[in-house]
Amino acid sequence: MSRCLKVEPFPFDGSFMFRRLVLASALLLAPVASRADSAADAAQRLETLSKLVKDPHPRVRLEALRSLAKIHGSRSAELALDVLDQTMDPTLDYALWLTINELSEPWIAALESGAWKSEGREKQLAFALKAIRPDQSSRVLGRVIQERRLPRDGSGPWIELIGQAGGPKELGALLQQTVSGGFDDSATARALSALGEAARNRKVRPEGDAKGILSLLQSPNESVRSATLRLSGDWKTPPPAESLSRLAADPSEQVRATVFEVLRLQGSSSLPLLKQLASDKDPATQRRAVLTWAALDLSGAGPALVNAVQGLDQEQAAQEFWRSFLAIKGAGKNLAALLPASGIPVAAARTGMRVAREGGRNDMELVLTLAKGAGLSADTQAFTGQLIRDMAAKASASGNPQRGELVYRRSDLACTTCHAIGGAGGRVGPDMTSIGASAQPDYLVESLLMPNAKIKEGYHGVVVETKDGQTFSGTVVRESTSELVLRGAANQEIAIAKSNLESRNQATASLMPAGLLDSLNETEQLDLVAFLSQLGKPGEFDASKGGVARKWRLANVLHTDQQNGQSDWMWKSALQDKRWNEVLSRVNGDLTRTLMEGATKANFWTSKIAVLALTEVQLAQPGTVHFQLTASPGTELWVDGAKVSGPVSLSAGNHRVLVRIDPNRIPEKIRLETRDAAFVLN
Repeated sequence: MSRCLKVEPFPFDGSFMFRRLVLASALLLAPVASRADSAADAAQRLETLSKLVKDPHPRVRLEALRSLAKIHGSRSAELALDVLDQTMDPTLDYALWLTINELSEPWIAALESGAWKSEGREKQLAFALKAIRPDQSSRVLGRVIQERRLPRDGSGPWIELIGQAGGPKELGALLQQTVSGGFDDSATARALSALGEAARNRKVRPEGDAKGILSLLQSPNESVRSATLRLSGDWKTPPPAESLSRLAADPSEQVRATVFEVLRLQGSSSLPLLKQLASDKDPATQRRAVLTWAALDLSGAGPALVNAVQGLDQEQAAQEFWRSFLAIKGAGKNLAALLPASGIPVAAARTGMRVAREGGRNDMELVLTLAKGAGLSADTQAFTGQLIRDMAAKASASGNPQRGELVYRRSDLACTTCHAIGGAGGRVGPDMTSIGASAQPDYLVESLLMPNAKIKEGYHGVVVETKDGQTFSGTVVRESTSELVLRGAANQEIAIAKSNLESRNQATASLMPAGLLDSLNETEQLDLVAFLSQLGKPGEFDASKGGVARKWRLANVLHTDQQNGQSDWMWKSALQDKRWNEVLSRVNGDLTRTLMEGATKANFWTSKIAVLALTEVQLAQPGTVHFQLTASPGTELWVDGAKVSGPVSLSAGNHRVLVRIDPNRIPEKIRLETRDAAFVLN
């Protein structure tokens, strides 16, 4: 009698979900067939499970995963890993981990024989290598390294996988290829980062001489210098003080910032150098030195901190200072006791008050001290319902939404840093695309004036304290057994090793700071409310339809690019390259001349050959894409390095789309649309 269970082609709707769940559970509980029937039985079960493991309901996929573990073979492992192509959750993640752990040997055999190929399955490969035993992971990775030296350009997933799962021997081989010049600059930086990840998250270091990396501090590539510095900090083998002092004045902002990360990791032994740098002639270096000093010795750095606050007369510098300073445990209360009763610069106080109340913080002692010292209001009382209704009515009657959009985009408010419209922007707070169509004006006013009154479900932040005296706040982006990743108030990801966690609590305050409107006059406040009230309603503030480029990166092409043979850098450089300035279009999809000129005002001292506006499109499968570019004559459209003037055939995946503009004839606006591909937003 056959024990085979056969699946019918069930429709994927709720009414049949229970039948599919019962079937998946039955396959898990059914006894193994006799030897004579085992091959046919396994084939039939795998055919059934190949459908159930792709089921839209997560519980069905969960039962299918555990059923696959009972059929020992590489095909079972292959089907199980396919579940990663769908939405995962912690329960599914654990079920897949168990399944692959139990099917590890047949999966490894298939990988070694070439029956299971990793190309295009990098995500699956990374998961499997972390699910199997460390000795098995090392076996797989060791064979790869033995059989062939990793490509010079670092192509493939191997560098990151060695960092995530390699043992001392595999990490040692990666280190040797890195310090011997076996990678190009981009791959070298990735290899150094992978070695650092192994040290931070797994406490595993490579075989060989760690000091060999210090020669890379002389690299002309800033990413390599920065990654070398960071790795030296992870390994607790920092460069000599004279090298760190020199690198603190490095031309690269990235390198200068990393120097102080290393000094902090070095601990109290770095205090003499930090005190010296706190008197540097460069204000930015002074601030970084004082902040790092405070992280190591908060009370000792007190007078230097007060001096630093007195010098904060620029909004951007003040914001960076306060966010770094308030990440130090107990910093706000400590400084509040030292600040003078008057004479604090308004920019320093106003920014400090806002940062002290953002991201779930609530350092009210510091807020009150700053307000008093700068002569500002620090009204923390609840606003009356009548005041909120009156303001909403005024905004509806006299607010100007066009002007309000400009207020919303102001860098000092950081609205675009935390919120997205049409999918473009920050992801710290809720998407604002349809907020005006779904919320009444008085609700919007209350949210702006009293962000702690009603916190949207799913946007409660967490506050984390680490064993080395730091405090971080934000929303949880992802979490693994070794690492917690938060998204902070500046829309940046903060990775925290779980081995360094001391406490983790839900924030008692909104991630959005109170007092956000303090810097706006009444007209600006009403215009902002009017703008938010229109979002999602039919007209120029409806960003829900898509099909238009909203996220751009702008840069200049200079005559020196041609002289240096780098006229094609825009196709080769990473999208995170500092030459690109990220800009979001207006809600209606227009990238205006004002926005373009503001993002490309650098390099005014040299000849500009062109202004570039770059965006990306993504195709799920190959196809023909029709672009519609609205711009003045002479503006050119390029895709993946080729100029286009009509439909273009593109492969599946991401493609760079570039608008090339004459710097002497920047149009009033450009607008790029297509219905044949999706614009990449984040």
